[in-house]
Amino acid sequence: MESSGLLLYIGVAFTVGSLVMAAYWLLAHPADPVQTRLKEINPRFVDESTPQPVSTVIVERVAKPIVGLIPPSPRNVRRLRRRLMQAGYVGENASTIYRAIRLILALFFPAITFFTLTIVLRKPADISTLGLTMVAFCYGLFLPSFLLSRRISNRQNRITRALPDALDLMVVCVEAGLGLNAALHRVGREMEMVEPALAEELAITNREIRAGKPRDEALRNLGDRTGVDDVKSLVAMLVQTDRFGTSIADSLRVFADSMRTKRRQRVEELVAKAAIKLIFPLLLFIFPALLIVLMGPALIRIYELFGFMSQP
Repeated sequence: MESSGLLLYIGVAFTVGSLVMAAYWLLAHPADPVQTRLKEINPRFVDESTPQPVSTVIVERVAKPIVGLIPPSPRNVRRLRRRLMQAGYVGENASTIYRAIRLILALFFPAITFFTLTIVLRKPADISTLGLTMVAFCYGLFLPSFLLSRRISNRQNRITRALPDALDLMVVCVEAGLGLNAALHRVGREMEMVEPALAEELAITNREIRAGKPRDEALRNLGDRTGVDDVKSLVAMLVQTDRFGTSIADSLRVFADSMRTKRRQRVEELVAKAAIKLIFPLLLFIFPALLIVLMGPALIRIYELFGFMSQP
């Protein structure tokens, strides 16, 4: 009996471990180190024998028929693709997956809310129940848009903070004798550890130029993908410099100086705002605690004195 129980435990452990490993392999799909090294050496390398992760394929196959139920207008699709690119989602099916997630959440949240109120809490389906269901519907409809806006804002802030350092490095590369295309490639490689988002955008721009797209068009695409005003200013400066034939090194040096000055001014602005922002936590948390500590013994003494005086 003991040996059979031990074999049963071993079999269950082996089965559970196999299921966990199979789920990890299907969902995470660890990359081959050889293919990873080849991609590091040549970013344009694509291994056609490596299939897409199963999770990505499943999500794409489920999202397409769901989105097909409510076809959007082409204008909204273009605006959504621009927002997704600004958030870092440059995949072909990114807009389809986003619209499917938004539709599923808009139906899932009110269904869960209505089920909880009517079945679990035994509440009648009155106006308040329908109102809470509509609130859940609006929450599920606008939550993906809110999260996407937050991701766009965070990514743009990271690119803005890393842009002055990238410009300084680009000035050094251009003054050392590299062309603009080679400088973009070099800066993109050097900025991978500092800011991957900016490095990825520069790498995409460099690949577009290598593929034969005109430089001014590739640079304008860089400004559209990021949505950062400083990057758009840099793109306009580079396009005008290339068009009029002026020195790129001098233009980049002047622009880098202005970016450093602007970054210092932004930091000074944040420091000036910190004093105003500290008023609210002081009033809500620190001042009441100080009031209790300082005035507490005096208030207790006053209470005892008035109690003693009220006695006959």
